[in-house]
Amino acid sequence: MSNPPHDPAARLQHYATRFIRIARTTHKDHSISSAQYSVMALLDSNAGLTVVELARREGVSHPSMSRLVARLIKLDLVSSTVDNQDKRAKRLSLTPAGQSVYIEIAERRNMLFRMLLAKLRSESVADILEVVEKSALSFEQHFRSH
Repeated sequence: MSNPPHDPAARLQHYATRFIRIARTTHKDHSISSAQYSVMALLDSNAGLTVVELARREGVSHPSMSRLVARLIKLDLVSSTVDNQDKRAKRLSLTPAGQSVYIEIAERRNMLFRMLLAKLRSESVADILEVVEKSALSFEQHFRSH
């Protein structure tokens, strides 16, 4: 393995990439992609979203999200119901099996980050969380628009 770069930003990116790769291994038992896990996480906290709403929140095209959701439905992890107000729209939610798979994967991922955060002083954890929470939305907006 190569040594991490010296530039702090490059070092952070280097290790973030490694953590993302490790996080992806938490769902290999279920043949779930990172994109599918992300959709499941959104549906866990926002049951009833449509494909259009999911695509907008994830920053992907409608056709891409449709394919992703179709795969989750085929795996019986997501279900769809017709929207009462707009009969053309389908509201999506996790199935009981989808909820179970999501919780299992989320717990594995949380364990990874608990292990990392346990190595820090509580003040450092608070600082990291404050920066991440304040930055996430603005970074998403900036990088999705460019």
